[in-house]
Amino acid sequence: MKRTSIYFIIVCLLALCGNGGQIMAQQSGAVAIIVNPSVPVDSISMADLKKIFSGDKSSWGNGVSITPFVRSNPAHERDVLLKIVMKMTDAQYQDFWVKKVYSGSAAHEPVALMTNSMQLEAVRSQKGGIALINLQEVKDGVKVLKLDGALPGEAGYALR
Repeated sequence: MKRTSIYFIIVCLLALCGNGGQIMAQQSGAVAIIVNPSVPVDSISMADLKKIFSGDKSSWGNGVSITPFVRSNPAHERDVLLKIVMKMTDAQYQDFWVKKVYSGSAAHEPVALMTNSMQLEAVRSQKGGIALINLQEVKDGVKVLKLDGALPGEAGYALR
């Protein structure tokens, strides 16, 4: 097939998709904040999200401990956590947690899991669980939190 034919097909497909194609492209990279349904919050600020994943916030306020789960490297969700929430590189985040655990200010770093499915199951089973997963992989049994008042896919949602 000639290169011009491939480009023509792509342009036609994009035209057929219209705005829906743009919305799906935007949402496909969206990362949702999921928590166990027992967590007593429906929305979280970026500042509190950073506190959770840096070990500075350890309770949901109802006596339930926060249990953060992160994706192991490499993963888009980990990149979003590090770049947008923590504003660190992977090496800086690992070093941060080594120092925090070694100094005794934290018992352990967040549990790193290989897949979004593993994070989903961990959050479902852990009463205070929280994780960042691809929006398209969110299933029943967890609650999606708003971030600074916006849900994934809405205007102003920061985690992409």
